[in-house]
Amino acid sequence: MCSTPLHGAYFEVNGHTVCEACCYKLREAVPTGSRLGRVLRATAAGVGAGLAGAVLYWGILAATGYEFGLIAIVVGFAVGKAVRWGSGNRGGRAYQTLAIALTYLSIVSAYVPMIVTEIIKQNTAAETQASADGRVLPAADSKATPEPKPASDDGRPGGLAALAVGLGALLLFACAAPFLAGASNIMGLIIIGIGMYEAWKLNRRVPLEITGPHVLAATGVAASGQ
Repeated sequence: MCSTPLHGAYFEVNGHTVCEACCYKLREAVPTGSRLGRVLRATAAGVGAGLAGAVLYWGILAATGYEFGLIAIVVGFAVGKAVRWGSGNRGGRAYQTLAIALTYLSIVSAYVPMIVTEIIKQNTAAETQASADGRVLPAADSKATPEPKPASDDGRPGGLAALAVGLGALLLFACAAPFLAGASNIMGLIIIGIGMYEAWKLNRRVPLEITGPHVLAATGVAASGQ
C-alpha cells in the first residue's frame, strides 16, 4: 500500500502483501458505530446521489428524447458509491438492496415531469372541450344558476390526504412506466438493469482477512554476511 520495502516481517490482507504499519491502518479503518447510524447515513447519501442522478437523467431525456445507457450507469455508480460511503465501506445484502432500490427510483423519477406534463395537457384539452360544449347549450340552460360545489371539511378541495394519494399514485405509475410499453421498451429495461447492477456490484461485502506477521526469508547476501 505504501510502496516501501518490507523489513523483517510482513502481513497478508486478502492475498496482498502489506507492511505492519499499513496493516494497522486497515484494521483501524473497519467501520464502528451503531448499525442504525450506518443505515441512516447510507440512505441519506444514496437519496442525495439519486436526486442528482434523476435530474441529470431527466435533463438529457427531455432534451434529446432518448435514453442513454451511459447515464444509467453513471446514476448506478453514483448511488452505489454514496451508499458504500455511508455504510463505512461495509457492504452486504442490506446495502445492496438499498442501492438497487434507490437507483431504480432515481431512474424512473426522470419520467415524473413528463407524466405530469402529459396529465396537464389532457386536463387542459378536456376543459377546452367542456367549454366548447357549454357554448352550444340552449340559452335557458346557460342562464341557470349553477349549484355551489361542496367544500371539503377543512375548506381545501381534496386536502392533504388527496395530495398524498395523488403523489403516491404518481410514484407508482412512474415505477410501472418502464414495463407498460412491453416488448417495445426492452432496451430501456436493459439500461435500467445495467445501472442497478453497478449499484449492486459496488456494495458487495468484502471481508477483511488478515494473516501474519510472516517472517521474511533471509536474502542470499544477508545469509553470507556480506
